[in-house]
Amino acid sequence: MEKLVGFYRRLVCHPVPVIFALLFLAAKIWSNTTYGGSLINGLRSGLVGLLVYGLALGVVCLLSEKPLGNQFAAEELESGKAMKGAGLIVLIYLFILGSIVDRLQRQGYMPGIPLFSVIPGWALWYDFFNEFPGGYMTANILRGAPFMVLAPALVLCWLGVKRGEFGFSGGDLKPAIPFLAIYMAAFLFGGVTVERWAFLLYAILYAGFQEEFFFRGVMQPLFISVTKHPIMGIGLSVCLFALLHIPDFVFRVYPTVPLALSSVASTGLFGSLMAYGVYRTGMLWPWMLIHALSNVVGF
Repeated sequence: MEKLVGFYRRLVCHPVPVIFALLFLAAKIWSNTTYGGSLINGLRSGLVGLLVYGLALGVVCLLSEKPLGNQFAAEELESGKAMKGAGLIVLIYLFILGSIVDRLQRQGYMPGIPLFSVIPGWALWYDFFNEFPGGYMTANILRGAPFMVLAPALVLCWLGVKRGEFGFSGGDLKPAIPFLAIYMAAFLFGGVTVERWAFLLYAILYAGFQEEFFFRGVMQPLFISVTKHPIMGIGLSVCLFALLHIPDFVFRVYPTVPLALSSVASTGLFGSLMAYGVYRTGMLWPWMLIHALSNVVGF
């Protein structure tokens, strides 16, 4: 009990989670009141979300003996190396963000000339994958892998990190087991069909593997190494993770900005759980699977 009390005391006394919580509440209130709901209902929705994720973070803390972020060699780099690596990862992140805007423009969801039309051969690269079997799923996986996985992995290798130090082995599985069980049960109870298994495979190879590797396996440990404060490194990486979803949510997925930003806020909270889970367990693969299952079951 003392361990949990200490954890929650640190959580509510640090500005990063407090700011995240206030932004989450503001997004839920704005979304609710925009569609005729009351401020109280919006506040209640936000508080319930914070309570659920707060309890989930507590479970991770309770089931883990200590943080195992040092399983990621990038977290142990000296400041100069970490700063160079973090700078390169931010540049890759901006390129990925630009590619999302470019895709939305090519698909007609955003106005203007496609952002990357100035890059020679980019249109050919974009169109090349459209004819592959599997449609948008295959295209998204193949378009994303060079920038979300290969380029960050090369950055780590350039910094001197060995392949066995990427966070795919070792660590403590125990804190992830309750979440694996909950999400797997939700997936199975939702009906086992070929389509759902195919979408799960897509979610594992795209959102699960690529996003978790980029944000939690590379960006997060580098940011922690640079800031020397785990909560700051986690907070910055989660913020960028949530922001990456804004173009798609605002221009393609949701009909209004309040709904889109409400979903971005929820994505940020989910990212916080994934980030803290990786930091405490020192491993990526269970959180990759949880992330993928979450995308399939919808929570």
